[in-house]
Amino acid sequence: MRVWLEVKAVLPAVPEDWSAWAYVFEKHDLLGTVQTDDPPTMSAYLAPGQEGNLDALKSDLLRFGALDVVTKDVAEEDWAESWKQFFKPRRVGRNLVVRPTWEPFEVAPGDLEIVLDPGQAFGTGDHPTTRGCLALLEDTPVTGREVADIGCGSGILAVAACRLGAKSVVAVDSDPVSVEASVDNANRNGVQFEALVGLGFDPLPADATYDLVLSNIISAALIKIAPDAGRRVRPGGQWIVSGIIEANWQDVKAAAEKAGFRTDEQILEGDWVSARLIR
Repeated sequence: MRVWLEVKAVLPAVPEDWSAWAYVFEKHDLLGTVQTDDPPTMSAYLAPGQEGNLDALKSDLLRFGALDVVTKDVAEEDWAESWKQFFKPRRVGRNLVVRPTWEPFEVAPGDLEIVLDPGQAFGTGDHPTTRGCLALLEDTPVTGREVADIGCGSGILAVAACRLGAKSVVAVDSDPVSVEASVDNANRNGVQFEALVGLGFDPLPADATYDLVLSNIISAALIKIAPDAGRRVRPGGQWIVSGIIEANWQDVKAAAEKAGFRTDEQILEGDWVSARLIR
């Protein structure tokens, strides 16, 4: 059984915009956060091996204004259970409905339902970055196209691409737990795609190119893989990017433009940016 380290920032009051606090966690490679209003807290979970980030993370949270930073060990099963009180069915865009396996939901005619159990993987549709990706994906031609999901997390975007009619989908994540969750969620939704462990495009064949690439990862990782995305996305194809704090958007955009992309559409929710880029 893996043991995670919960890091909980105790805040002085409920913030008007939680994204600024989420950015502190993002700086330390933690995208999946859980917030409570009473008392006001924001928490994230350090995986085994990430404990070296703890001191710097605590220091940043306290410097940003946290009253206290509390830590405790959480067994993997308990960590997974903690998601269930926050993850509820959600409609995203026009016709996409994301719901957890443990919550019933009556879909309307024309809805595309995505059933998830994220486990320890990031991606429930409840974070602005995931919602932005899904909304952009729904308005992107997907039918018959070849898609790569780089940084797949729970597999939510890969599943959505399959449900929207993609010819083929391949998903990549550096975390084996995320890859396993992606495969499980593909099976739950009656779709199939290849899921690989690795960084960025590295696990994919060197000459493989795609009509559409999806990347909901932190800004620094987007900047790092932008040159590879420029080589992997076919001319006229799209790269949907998210996980970007607004303050970092210009840096991500500059890296994408240098790699041959232009911005087609941009969504801002809170301080989070999602964008569809065209090569």
